[in-house]
Amino acid sequence: MKFILPFSSAVLVFCIVVMLLSHTGKRTIRLNKRLESVKELGQKPKDELDAMNLPFNERFLKPMLTRLLGYIGSVLPMSKKSLKRLTDQLSQAGIRMSARNYAAMNVLIILGLTIICGYIGILLKKPPLIVALFALGGFYAGYALRRFSLTSIITKRKNALQSQMPEVLDLLSVSVSAGLGFDQALAYVVSKSEGPLIDELYVAQQEIALGRPRKDALKRFAKRCNIEEIRLFVSAVVQADELGISMQNVLTAQAQMIRTAHKQRVEEAAMKIPIKLLIPLVLFIFPVIFIILLGPAIPTILQTLGGL
Repeated sequence: MKFILPFSSAVLVFCIVVMLLSHTGKRTIRLNKRLESVKELGQKPKDELDAMNLPFNERFLKPMLTRLLGYIGSVLPMSKKSLKRLTDQLSQAGIRMSARNYAAMNVLIILGLTIICGYIGILLKKPPLIVALFALGGFYAGYALRRFSLTSIITKRKNALQSQMPEVLDLLSVSVSAGLGFDQALAYVVSKSEGPLIDELYVAQQEIALGRPRKDALKRFAKRCNIEEIRLFVSAVVQADELGISMQNVLTAQAQMIRTAHKQRVEEAAMKIPIKLLIPLVLFIFPVIFIILLGPAIPTILQTLGGL
């Protein structure tokens, strides 16, 4: 009988949340259905046998999770400024997901860790205050994990973009020197290479092919990458296009400049290695050396001091 009241309360809260979500997200769901119907126009319907051959996560889990994220994302209070900032961060991280869905996923992960840690405290038969501390620790762990994981992804992707930049610019320069135009050289490099920078260049190349002006497509490319070298490269290409300067000379100069900057970054990172090695040397290596050297002498020292 003692479990009836908590169980009834949980069912009541669940029903209230479902009603609120269904009422608030009704308009958003209707709009999403209309957009999906527009996307499906002109496409061939999938065969039922092909649909059944898909994995279980593609047939059931992924659509269900997408709908759940849509429900939660539609009711999350997010200002336009925070929504725009999160959208920019997702584009810099290379995550093809809407900002609201990503925020909803973060909420689910944080709540899940909070509930799990609180349940662990209950299983350990801790007092209510300790259980609350467990849940609070899970909440903080989920918040820190989602906050710093996105920053880490952005940093790693920027490093990958910077390391790939000299090679891609060399390929563009060689292609233009061989007689191709900039758009044709860009399409050739995108078709023959791989990597995060190639993915962003592919998006820019597709935008140019669909009719967006080259200047706007390249500026959007620089904004997505958010790297100083790429912004300088885009500015040089746009200026050369507007002033009629030889694109071959511009690409050659930019490739040389980017390669020099990359070399300087590598040399700077190599010079920082001895300083970073001091911490493991002092904490882990030096104590072991002292133990090996002074260990045999410790009994003699103790006997001498004991004799005094």
